[in-house]
Amino acid sequence: MAKLKVGLVGLGSLAQRGILPHTFQDDARALIEAVAVCDAVPGRAEAVAEKWVWRDAYTDYDEMVEKADIEAVLIATPIPLHHRQITRALEAGKHVYTQKSMTTRLDEANEIVEMAARKGLTVCASPGEMLRPPYPQMKEAIQKGLIGRPYWSLAGMQGAGHEYESFRTENDVLANVDPTWYYKPGGGPVYDMTVYCLHEMTGILGPVKRVQAMSGIGLPVRRWKDKEILVEMDDNTHITLDFGESLFGFAYGANCRSGPVPRIAIFGSEGCVYADPPGGPGGPRAVISGPKVPDGEQALDLPEMPYRVGPHREIGEAHGYADIMHFVECLRDGRKPIPSAEHARHVVEIIEKGYQSSREGRALEITSTF
Repeated sequence: MAKLKVGLVGLGSLAQRGILPHTFQDDARALIEAVAVCDAVPGRAEAVAEKWVWRDAYTDYDEMVEKADIEAVLIATPIPLHHRQITRALEAGKHVYTQKSMTTRLDEANEIVEMAARKGLTVCASPGEMLRPPYPQMKEAIQKGLIGRPYWSLAGMQGAGHEYESFRTENDVLANVDPTWYYKPGGGPVYDMTVYCLHEMTGILGPVKRVQAMSGIGLPVRRWKDKEILVEMDDNTHITLDFGESLFGFAYGANCRSGPVPRIAIFGSEGCVYADPPGGPGGPRAVISGPKVPDGEQALDLPEMPYRVGPHREIGEAHGYADIMHFVECLRDGRKPIPSAEHARHVVEIIEKGYQSSREGRALEITSTF
């Protein structure tokens, strides 16, 4: 079987902590040919290509897409760059894997979905939450009626901020990765973190019909090394979701310290199913409580994440690697990826309309589905 020839753009924290060490392993290299890497920071692509054994290095993305001998592009750049880079790759006839969020606007997401369909190309858009446990297990528990009729769901993520990442403390060309973009338009905790929860909630419960939100900036100034960062993107956002038929949800994202809260919980007329806080690198387990399970509460066995075997168990960001390998295998087998562009588009609209709702103080209808 021929290997898939790939190019990777965006060589910051995510790529260096996760994508590059994962795709360096023998089982990954058996399926992909590491052709080209690209980053706008002078010298970074060359250093990455040498360290992780990629053939070519570029500082100009358009040049890589035009000249490199690649069939697919892996995009790990800041979120505001995704739309242009995805459409540019599709225009050039390349399949695309993109990190979350796919875009920041519904019209951009619509353009990607329509262009990919027109050209017969595949777009796989992280996060692939419904690829891995415990989220398919939670969906199955609800379908079996173990919690009765679902009433509402809670999901969210929060973290102190990317300026605190230990990866960014050194000053060499690889590790000196500026986190400023996270606090500018197109960044923020919802596009960066809550996107996972929205993919989980909609993957389990289905599309959202309507949203209403409150959102704002908690810390107007942040600091990284000796640099002052003026925060322009909301860092404290709370969205109420209407799934229809009196089924509601609540999703949040904040750049603040976290505490002992479940990643996602879904409450029903006869019980609850939730993802417990991760007890180790395998991730959270699905826990079902209520009269329909033994002893009133049952923690389900946690299946292994797809593709997380051997050395991949010790490398961070395994979920992103799993999405990439799913993408590769879908191209090989002619299948549509589970993390589809249509699902990503729906989540993009939820986020965009959430911010609009906060500004306008009213509920807004969601038009997309998946």
